[in-house]
Amino acid sequence: MGDLLFELSQWLYTTPLNDFAQSMSESAFSMWLVERFWAIPILQVVHILAIAGTLAAILMMNLRVFGKVGHATLGETAQRYTKVLWWSLVFVIISGVLMLFGDTVRNLLNSVFWIKMVLVVVGILTAISYTRGLARQSASGLDVAGSGAKAGGIFLIILWCVIILAGRWIAYAPS
Repeated sequence: MGDLLFELSQWLYTTPLNDFAQSMSESAFSMWLVERFWAIPILQVVHILAIAGTLAAILMMNLRVFGKVGHATLGETAQRYTKVLWWSLVFVIISGVLMLFGDTVRNLLNSVFWIKMVLVVVGILTAISYTRGLARQSASGLDVAGSGAKAGGIFLIILWCVIILAGRWIAYAPS
C-alpha cells in the first residue's frame, strides 16, 4: 500500500497541480498566513473542534436511531443535530481550505490528502442522504428507525473515523 501511495504522490508532482501548488504557496495570502505563528495552530484547533462537532452530531443521531438515548422523537432529534452537523461541516471546510494555504505543496501533492478529500465528499453526500432519510421516516409518523437507517448510521461513524485517521496520516504519508 505504501508503494502505491508513494507512486501516486510522485505522479502528482508531474501534473499541472505541482505548478498550481507552487504558485499558491507563494501567494501573498499564503505568505501572510505562514508568517503569523498563531494562525495555523488556531485553524487547526477550529478544524479539530469542527470535526468533533460533526462526529458528535452523527453519534447523537445514531444513539437515538438505536434507541439508546433521548425522550425526543426521531424527527426532533434529527432536526436538532442536523443543524449542528451542517454548521460543523461549514467550519471543517472553511478551516481546511485556509489550512491548505499553510503548506500547500505538501498537501496538494500528497496522495493521502486526495484520499481524504474523496472520503469527505462521500461523507457529506452520505450525511445528506442519512439526514433526509431520518426526516422522511419521521414525517411518515414512524418513530422507530429501520435497519437501513441503522446501517447508514454505522457506516457514517466508520467513515468519519477513517476521515479523521486519514487527516492524521497526511503528515506521515510518503511524498
